[in-house]
Amino acid sequence: MTQATDVLYKKVIEVRWADCDANRHMRHTAYSDMCAHTRISFLQNIGMDDAWFKESGLSPVMFKEQTEYFAEMLMGEEVTITIELGEDTGSEKSVCWVNNLYKKDGTLAAKHQVVVGWMDLKQRKIAKLPLLATDKYLKNLFNEPA
Repeated sequence: MTQATDVLYKKVIEVRWADCDANRHMRHTAYSDMCAHTRISFLQNIGMDDAWFKESGLSPVMFKEQTEYFAEMLMGEEVTITIELGEDTGSEKSVCWVNNLYKKDGTLAAKHQVVVGWMDLKQRKIAKLPLLATDKYLKNLFNEPA
């Protein structure tokens, strides 16, 4: 798999008691929850906030979700979650994003990959990606000289 190397966004989150299971490590669904929270923060950061969603009549939908686990995360640990572009989906209606979850010491704890699209809430059909969510737009947005 071709992996993007440019981090579009990152967020630091603490592993909470509620995120852990009987094995005293972060439960598998908490990884997905934290990644979803990070993606929503990212969307807000690029202008796709609640007002944008309401005005556009679009809403994100998940087509595919996959997680690989490499190291335990324990209660109280900080996890840094990044968002990077994944493989090109070959469609104007979906995008692949990769969330990497890192322990405080930089160890890769997990890799979470999603394929998402946007649903037109009036037509109840999958719409073409909004410009703000396309790979081309995001690559240009985050690779321009400061």
